[in-house]
Amino acid sequence: MTVNRPDTGRTSSGPEPYEYVIVGGGVHGTCLANYLLAEGGHAQREICLVDLREQLLASFATRARQCGMRTLRSTYVHHIDTEPFSLESFAEGAHREAELVSTENYPNRPTLELFVDHARNVINRRDIGECHFQSKVTGVTRSETGDRLDVQTDSGTLEARRVVLAVGLGSPRTVPAWGRSLPDDAPLAHVWDDDFSPATAAEFAGPTFVVGGGITAAQPACSLSEHTDVTLLSRHDLDIELTEADPYWINWRHVEQEIHTLPSGSKARLDRIRAARNDGTIPPYVERRLDEARDCRDLEVRRGEITSTAATDDGLFVRFDDGTTAANAQVVLATGVGPVPEHPLVEAVAESLSLERGADGFPVLDDRTLAWRRTDGSRSAVSVSGALAEPSVGPFARNIVGARRVAERLLASRTEAASESASSALKGRS
Repeated sequence: MTVNRPDTGRTSSGPEPYEYVIVGGGVHGTCLANYLLAEGGHAQREICLVDLREQLLASFATRARQCGMRTLRSTYVHHIDTEPFSLESFAEGAHREAELVSTENYPNRPTLELFVDHARNVINRRDIGECHFQSKVTGVTRSETGDRLDVQTDSGTLEARRVVLAVGLGSPRTVPAWGRSLPDDAPLAHVWDDDFSPATAAEFAGPTFVVGGGITAAQPACSLSEHTDVTLLSRHDLDIELTEADPYWINWRHVEQEIHTLPSGSKARLDRIRAARNDGTIPPYVERRLDEARDCRDLEVRRGEITSTAATDDGLFVRFDDGTTAANAQVVLATGVGPVPEHPLVEAVAESLSLERGADGFPVLDDRTLAWRRTDGSRSAVSVSGALAEPSVGPFARNIVGARRVAERLLASRTEAASESASSALKGRS
């Protein structure tokens, strides 16, 4: 079954193909769709944004709240709109300037609620919701015509000229060995679990251990400490960094000089990017929240690891690497997710379309257009965004500014393709 327009639910044996099918309706997917509509001259009927949630950005907003995020780490000029000061203007128009939080030696940052409200304002203003097709993508293959792609979903097949994978981070959640054999009803949760509820975790009667050493662990530890006895358990001393990488990595020319001069698909690229990223770190304003909670004796920060756990009627019996134990406990994991190249859809698309993969399984991209190269070296009609694009976009690929850089590359590749087509037409007439 080939699906026609997602807003009608009708089917047809030969619908007009979409110019773009974007897989993922989070920050990256909605940002790309907005750029294609606002700057690329596309109409809503030419773009299909496939996401299983009922509402675009729902997954991002839910997970941000699950991990206790109050403000974004990015500045107010990083958002899904095309104009740099759009979020600031939105805040001023809504008399919400106080939600642009002052940061020492850094531009103001928006609260989570301001960022989400502005993004939904952009979605409504540009009618991006008309592009939303609520379904799950299971694969991408060549169409029978050969020059198009068939995007398989749980609700049928979409035909597209181009596909962009904006699938977010990897899966599944990273669970330590000591937690894999616990029963399903044991008080063990991961902050990224779809069913994780901070409110429910806050009601637990016994001690709570939040496992992790970065911002994704520190924020929920602070939030839960307002309601229950919490220990933040980290394998290393807390590392304080304001941003995910030095801001000069936002500059595309710097990325070209530092990354694109290294061989495509090489481990050298990944090593340089990973050295530049401040993964597992905590910004100073979250450190202050931790200090305040410790001063109030609501939270303990402890260095160490859990070595074993056992389920009891009243919680978990936990043993630590220093030999100490805790009874009747719950554990909240903030231990990350699996590598994004191992995402099942990524692996399926690479195999079905004979796409080249480099170090650690990352896509080998054309640095100029972000098109995923085939194993024969030619450019495919598949592009990627987010963490998948790190080997070409650099340390900020998974961040909001990374989505904007990918959008700019998509627009540039469209202009380049039109120029090449016009040049070929001129040669044909000469």
